[in-house]
Amino acid sequence: MSASRIHVIPLALALAFPSIYTGAEEASKGEADTLPEVAVSAKKNNKKDKFITQDRATSVGKSPVAVQDMPQSVTVVDVEQAREMGALNIQDALTYSAGVYAGNFGFDTRGDSASVRGLNPSMFQDGLRNLYGSYNNTRTDIYMLERIEVLKGPSSSVFGQSDLGGIVNSVSKRPKKVAAREVNLQYGMYDRKQIGIDFTGPLTEDGEWLYRLVALKRDSGTQVDHVSDDAVVFMPSVTWQPSDKTSITMQYVHQEIDSTVSAQFLPSRGTILPGPLGQISSKTFVGEPGWDRYDTKKDEFSLFVDQAITNQIKFIANLRKVNSDTITREHWTRVGATPDSAGNIQRTIHAADRSTNVFASDTRLQGDFFLGQTKHLVSLGMDYQDALWTESNYTSTTSAFGINVYNPVYGNVDYGALVGAERDNNKIVQTGFYLTDHMEWGPWVVSGAIRRDHATNTLLKVGATPDVDARNSATTGRLGLMYRFDNGISPYVNYSEAFVPNLGTDGSGGVLKPTEGEQREAGVKFLSPDSNTSMAFAWFEIEQQNRVIQGNTPGGLQQAGALSRGWELEAKHRIGDWELLGNYTHMNAFNDTTKIRLSAVAEKFGSAWAQYRINEHWRVGAGTRYIGDIVGGGGAPSIDAVTLFDAMVGYSHGPWDVRATIRNIADKEFVSWCRGVGQDCGYGERQNAVLSANYKF
Repeated sequence: MSASRIHVIPLALALAFPSIYTGAEEASKGEADTLPEVAVSAKKNNKKDKFITQDRATSVGKSPVAVQDMPQSVTVVDVEQAREMGALNIQDALTYSAGVYAGNFGFDTRGDSASVRGLNPSMFQDGLRNLYGSYNNTRTDIYMLERIEVLKGPSSSVFGQSDLGGIVNSVSKRPKKVAAREVNLQYGMYDRKQIGIDFTGPLTEDGEWLYRLVALKRDSGTQVDHVSDDAVVFMPSVTWQPSDKTSITMQYVHQEIDSTVSAQFLPSRGTILPGPLGQISSKTFVGEPGWDRYDTKKDEFSLFVDQAITNQIKFIANLRKVNSDTITREHWTRVGATPDSAGNIQRTIHAADRSTNVFASDTRLQGDFFLGQTKHLVSLGMDYQDALWTESNYTSTTSAFGINVYNPVYGNVDYGALVGAERDNNKIVQTGFYLTDHMEWGPWVVSGAIRRDHATNTLLKVGATPDVDARNSATTGRLGLMYRFDNGISPYVNYSEAFVPNLGTDGSGGVLKPTEGEQREAGVKFLSPDSNTSMAFAWFEIEQQNRVIQGNTPGGLQQAGALSRGWELEAKHRIGDWELLGNYTHMNAFNDTTKIRLSAVAEKFGSAWAQYRINEHWRVGAGTRYIGDIVGGGGAPSIDAVTLFDAMVGYSHGPWDVRATIRNIADKEFVSWCRGVGQDCGYGERQNAVLSANYKF
C-alpha cells in the first residue's frame, strides 16, 4: 500500500512552515472559512431537496467531502425523508438504499440488522463505534438522528476494527443557529402512541450559546402478541461558539426501552414447511407474558470539539463515554424440535443480564490548503477505544414446560431451571493512527488513507482459569482515483482493506485469527449541473479471509474464506413536483472453498419510490421493495423472493404537517430467514400503518 502514502506530507509541512502557504491561504480563504459546509446545490427547498444526496458532504470519511467527489460508494439517507417513507427505525430507513439489504434477520425488537454487499457492516454513531458484543446495547431511536451514512466495503484504514461490509454511521441531531421547535405526535397500528419534541436555537442573543433538546415517549405493541416497544429518550445538547474559530458541543443521552424479544425462533415445520395444523402465525408468542422481557437502558456523554488553528488547519475531537445495561428474559421453541400432531413443542428458557462500559475518542488535525496546482484535504489523527462488556445471571436450557404453537396457553415458568451463572467477560483496547489525503488537481481526484492499529482483545475468564489475550497489529490502506468530466460524469476506481481481530477458540482449542479482507471497486457517478439528477453505478469484489463460522465441534468455531462479487445501481431524479428514486443490486456471495451461498443474504434486491406534490398542501408517495431468494446455513433451505409495497399521503398547512404512512400494504406474511435445514425460522415485517402530526412553532 505504498501508493496510499501519496500526498500525505503537506499537512506536516503546513504545520511546520505556515508561511509557505500564504498565497494559497489568501486564494482559498473563503473556502476554508466555510469548511464544515460543503454542499454544492444553491437551490434548496425544504420540501424538495431530500432525495438528491450526491452533492452533500458526509462525515463518514472523516473529511467533509461531497459524495459526488468521493472515489468510492457512499449512500446518505436523510432521516426526515426516510420518515416520509414510513421508516420507524434505522433498519427501515435503509430499505431504499443500493447495496444494503436491511432487515436480513426479519422483524426484531432487539436492534437494527443489515448486510452491505453481502457482508456485515460495523455500526457507528457520530464517527465512533457504538456496538460491542450482542444484545447488550440500547437501540438508537431514529428520532435522535439527522441522517444515516453508509460507507460500503472495507474501511479499516479510517475506522480501525471494522467489518468488511463497511460502516453504517448514524449522525445525531445537534444545536442549530436558527430557532426551530417541533412537537411530533404519532398513532398507529399495534396501539402505537408516541410524542416527541425537538427544540433548538440560540440560548443567548449574540448566538454564543446554542441548545437542542430532543425527547420522546412511546407506548406501543408490535406485530407479535405480548411484545411491546415502549421507549423514553432524553437528549439535551449545548454548543459554545465564542468565535467563528471555536465550536464545542456537549451532549447527554438517556434512553430506556422496555420491550420483549420478538424473535420466537419458530420451527421450520409450520413456517417455511407445512405444519401439522397449518401455518404458524407470525403473531405467535411462545414466551410468558409478564415474565419475558428485553429491557435496555443507556446513559451517554459526548463531547465534540472543532477548533480552528489557522485558516487552513483545525483540531477536531470527538469523545464519548457510554454505560448501557440490558435485562433479557425469554422463551423460544427449542431449535431443531418439531411440533407434534397437536402442535405441542418444547421450549428453551433463557435469562441474561448484560452491561457495556465504553470510552471512545477520535482526535485529528485537519488541513485544507493548496500545494502548487493541487488542493488537499488532509487528516492526521488517532482514535482510541476501551470497551468492556459483561454477562451474568446466564441461563439457557430446555424448560420443563412446552407450549402449543397454534393455541398457546400461558402461566408456566420453569423457575427451577433458572440457575444463573457468571459468564466470561470481554474487553477491547485499541489504538489506531491514521493519515488521509483527499487531493484534487483540476478534474482529477486522488483519495488515499493509511492506518496502523494495535488492538488487545481479552477474554476475562470466570474463576481461576487464566484470561485469554489476542494481541494484533495491522497496517491497512485505501486508495481511490476519480476523473470528473465537465458534464457531471465521474468514473473512479478504488482499493480498500479491512482488519477485524477475533476473540475465542476454534474447534481444536486454538485462538482465532483476525478476519481480514480487501475490496476492488470500479464505478461511475453522475450529478446534473442543477443537482436535480444523480446516478451511481459500482462494480465490486470483496475477498474475506478467516471469516468466523460455527464449527463441527460443539461450542467450537471455525474460520473460512468468503467472496462477494457484484454490481449496484442507484438513481435519483427531481422534476417539477415529482421526486423519483430507484436502485438495484445484483451479486454473488459465497464460501470461496465450498462455493455454497452465504446465509441470510439476498443476492438480488431493489426498490423504487415516487413522490408527487399535488399542490401547496397535498403530497402522495408510493414505493416497492423487491427481496430476492435467500438460503439458510449450509445453502439450505431456500426462501422465496418477496415483493412489498409502501405508500404515503401528506398534508401541510401553516405550522401543521400531517402524514399517513403504510409499509407492506398487502400485509404479506413471509419468512425472511432460516438457520438451516430442520431448524428455526423468522418472519419479516408485516403491515404497519402510522399517522404522524408535526406542529412547528
